[in-house]
Amino acid sequence: MAPRTLRRTVAAAGALALFTGLAATQAGADEEDPRIEQYRQALAQLRPLTDPPACDQTPDPDRWADAGTPDVGAADAVISAHRGALTLAPENTLDSYAYAFAYGVDLVEVDVQQTKDGRFVALHDSTVDRTTDGTGNVADLTFDEVRALNAADYAPWKGGAYDPARVASLEEVLALAQQAGKGVELDVKGSVTEEGELAELVGEYGLIEESVFNSSDPRVFAAEPAARLIYNRDRWEPNFLIYEIAAIFKVFGSRLDEYTPESVAAAHDACAIVMPHAYDAGPEQEVEQFLRARAMGADGVQTNQPALIVAAAGEAVGSAIETGRGERGRIDEVCLVNAGNGFGFPGKPVRFERGTRAVEVTTGRGGCVAVPDGHWLGARVTFGGDGAVHASAARLVP
Repeated sequence: MAPRTLRRTVAAAGALALFTGLAATQAGADEEDPRIEQYRQALAQLRPLTDPPACDQTPDPDRWADAGTPDVGAADAVISAHRGALTLAPENTLDSYAYAFAYGVDLVEVDVQQTKDGRFVALHDSTVDRTTDGTGNVADLTFDEVRALNAADYAPWKGGAYDPARVASLEEVLALAQQAGKGVELDVKGSVTEEGELAELVGEYGLIEESVFNSSDPRVFAAEPAARLIYNRDRWEPNFLIYEIAAIFKVFGSRLDEYTPESVAAAHDACAIVMPHAYDAGPEQEVEQFLRARAMGADGVQTNQPALIVAAAGEAVGSAIETGRGERGRIDEVCLVNAGNGFGFPGKPVRFERGTRAVEVTTGRGGCVAVPDGHWLGARVTFGGDGAVHASAARLVP
């Protein structure tokens, strides 16, 4: 977001200024930067609209200059799945979000666009060209026109198990999050003109406290004063300003290399959480970035690889093996799912054993796989577990 979207608020801010004694003691030469006063004016405009939880932290400005031992982040890492589990299903589709929730992530990141007739859909680009079989700006298309497109019309998904896929409505994503008992991280794109209505919609699903808005539009707070906004920092902000921003923006994002233990401490002193991106250097570097973030006190990350990060955090989720029956009541498939929320795990090895026979197959869409040919009634079905998902077993019984 910032400084871009915060600047949008700066441009609309009044003459009021937010200035604390703590900031004054840390000011030094940085206090001369004109952006600081602009940001304070913007924060002053937002503050009366907000209703954040009470903060029980005692600020320690000395640690904003030298943190010494870094903070300890949240006991359970806060994990946001960027566009869902986009390595397992097409980005921003319901399958992608369901797979992310299967791994127990706290949030799924949703790119929010608004259609010509005012509906909200999940698409990253301002046009539908890259990821669908259509063309044109999302803002110039109606909701029905966008929904008629194939959201899997791009490599590597075209022609595969997820082709076709439908562009997800925001209502569908919110219902999925509600089912999982988790939240959404809303990356509000330029086509969105009704940010207050967007916040109201999230509130209708009871997900305000669980969710995060990548926006600084005052209408978000006007509609939902308890909403959490994310601030994507830059390197220029002195840590005393990070503390001031954190009084309003309760989540901090952006690249990992823009954070230090000192800036994390400043955000924590205002009861904000820090969850930088862990995908900028490519998938093979995500775990390393996550561990570095946690070592400097970050509370979590936004990631393209939720399974890897869940494993690295030591937060494997429970699994269960469920059976599906055909028209005659015969078991014709098994599904490996999250034991708590029922969302499936694709790409996992499941083993069928009956007597001296054994067959291993890999789960597909929805975490399901057809029962192998032959007589398997009474067979034991097992998943051996991995770093992200605990083992489970079941028996095929009538």
